[in-house]
Amino acid sequence: MVFTITRVVEDNEENKGSTFKQYALAFIVSLLFFNHGVESHNLTISIHSGHFKTSDEVPWTTIALLLGAIFSLSLHSYLIDIWGRKFGIYVVILLQGASCIPFLITPNDIGTIIVHALTGVSTAAMFLSVPIYIREIIPTRSRGIALSLSALMTCCGYLVKLVMTSDKMLYLIAAVVLFEFCALIIVLESPSYLVRTGKIEKAKINMAKLKCLSPEDLHVTNKIKVLTEESERAKPNGKFLISCLYRNKIYWDELKVGFMLSTITVIGGSILFLDQDKTLIQLKTSGETEKGLVLVCMTVGALVCVTLIEIVQRKYLLTLGYSIMVLSMGTLAVFTQADLTVTSLRWLPVAAHYVLIFGYGLTWCLPIVIMVEMLNLE
Repeated sequence: MVFTITRVVEDNEENKGSTFKQYALAFIVSLLFFNHGVESHNLTISIHSGHFKTSDEVPWTTIALLLGAIFSLSLHSYLIDIWGRKFGIYVVILLQGASCIPFLITPNDIGTIIVHALTGVSTAAMFLSVPIYIREIIPTRSRGIALSLSALMTCCGYLVKLVMTSDKMLYLIAAVVLFEFCALIIVLESPSYLVRTGKIEKAKINMAKLKCLSPEDLHVTNKIKVLTEESERAKPNGKFLISCLYRNKIYWDELKVGFMLSTITVIGGSILFLDQDKTLIQLKTSGETEKGLVLVCMTVGALVCVTLIEIVQRKYLLTLGYSIMVLSMGTLAVFTQADLTVTSLRWLPVAAHYVLIFGYGLTWCLPIVIMVEMLNLE
């Protein structure tokens, strides 16, 4: 792993050729996260439960979404290793389009449950395949920006709620899905995946297309050579097995880091503080304009993350975000105690709440970025 990282960092020709196609592909596949943000407004639960859900009381919807996500995660991880990253993205697009169909017929509980199951399948597949694909096609120096686009796109999808009705949002989802299907024509399979499966010549062709160079260009040859060496070093016995993750101390430490960061994000309290009515219940606020600021603050946090991620090291950016969240939570804890009537400084807990959501928007995608950057392409 040290050898691999050193070779990538010391590659002085990283930016040779055109990078436009790589960034264009990253943007196109990131639109799936935009669709995910838009469709979350029709769900009784989502990745950011709280503010981002409907109030419809339909039984089994939450269970359907969770079971769909668990099933998808188990199956999709196998499929993108067997049939490729492009196939995984195709499946996500197909499922996002299919999830709109039940809304176009007479509303009923069965249709709502089916929508949640399909959304669970597509969401898990999306968070698995898209970050991996972006990681494998984008140059090292700007990979963080492309990966963190997932957070910004998701938040932009949430903002659509402020300007569109539910019916218009469905048409928007359908339009983006149609665009994604058309864009699949130019989406290339990841060269890293092709190297992993032994298709070296095809990997050269795709790398050349991504860089807008000739397949015989020395830079393309060197990039494929580095990927081949990285793949071989991950397979000391000629084959990479799941057990290697536990036997190799480097991989094991990387898994522990990813598990810790993901756990902190999940249990960090977002299910509460993203719901303004619950968080500020002592203040008895009910303004729809103020609730819209929840969406805006989270989007601003994601935008700051995209802006700073290649300027500030990941660990410092993560520390900054967590520090903002902790300080804001402390302020909210003082002003939202049970049976406490707040008569002065009522603006302070409200401001702390929005700052807290800004911090969350800054950090929630960083565990994904860190995980896909740490682990070997195998």
